[in-house]
Amino acid sequence: MLEVLGLDQPAEALYIILVDNPPLSVDELCRRTGIEPEVAVAALVRLEDGGLISRLPGSSPSYTALPPDHALEVLLLARERDIHRVRALSERLTERHREARRSRDSTSLIQVVTGRDGVARCGQQLFKRAERELRGIDAPPYAQASDGERVNSATAVAGRSVRSRFIHARDTLSMPGVVARVEDDIAAGEEVRFLPEAPMKLIIADDQAALIPLLATPQVLDACILVHPSALLDALSTLFESLWEQAQPYLPGKPASVGPNEFVSDEERRIISLLAMGMSDEAIARQLGIGHRTVQRRVQTLLGRLGAASRFQAGVLAASRGWWQPDHEQRPSGPLALSGGPGQPGP
Repeated sequence: MLEVLGLDQPAEALYIILVDNPPLSVDELCRRTGIEPEVAVAALVRLEDGGLISRLPGSSPSYTALPPDHALEVLLLARERDIHRVRALSERLTERHREARRSRDSTSLIQVVTGRDGVARCGQQLFKRAERELRGIDAPPYAQASDGERVNSATAVAGRSVRSRFIHARDTLSMPGVVARVEDDIAAGEEVRFLPEAPMKLIIADDQAALIPLLATPQVLDACILVHPSALLDALSTLFESLWEQAQPYLPGKPASVGPNEFVSDEERRIISLLAMGMSDEAIARQLGIGHRTVQRRVQTLLGRLGAASRFQAGVLAASRGWWQPDHEQRPSGPLALSGGPGQPGP
């Protein structure tokens, strides 16, 4: 605890023993704490220099703790002065950094990253440097380093309070196992939405850097552009927010209460959500791991229960009856996890 005042573990242990006891010699302190005599003597010198203890005269010197309220307050005031000086230096350096960025030429505002390994490492660095929010538009191909390590944002932000929002192309829901992974990501706190098509791949970290492919439709992700704060980065941020408002969430939150004589299973909610995404019965069957004919029967049953004449109308009626809630304004409340692409690496 006293490390914040510059005391290491031996000094803190000795000081606490002296606070709880009458004056003690070095030998007594070593017996009580198990600290080696050489280490104890050095720690006692630091405590004495810091004004926390006093050495009493005698043939065998002993040490006593000075009143903690005064001694610790002096150290706290010294630390506060140090913090104020560092904060002032931080402000000066921040301003110098801004001035340097204003004066540098335009070519330094973007950086071309080449090679599969370089792209993968750059994407991983963006995930790790984010402190507040990660945003992205995700679509294949995915980056993978030459050593086999994938760029995985979920691992990079685990245990950190970083908000994450990712937009995916609706077609990714047809990939095997994607729905289950999306639901795991949502359960972990990620905000996920879908568009009929993803216009590009994109990662933005804290409005400080963005990564986009060098080619519009790359077959292999081996060249990207790293964008630093600039008008281009502002435009990419605006693009993301515009698409986010248009995109559709998948299974956002829990369903509202349904009628007293109605019951909607989790599987039926998934089917309704996938129907609303425009997925075919065959694609729904692959994602849910059930037979194509089974899905067809359950879709027809749902249409009958809802009195719907079409799949789209089924989604509208299901939402109106509380079976499914396409709420675009929902926000998670806890620390967020992130996966760049449903169960896939990010860039």
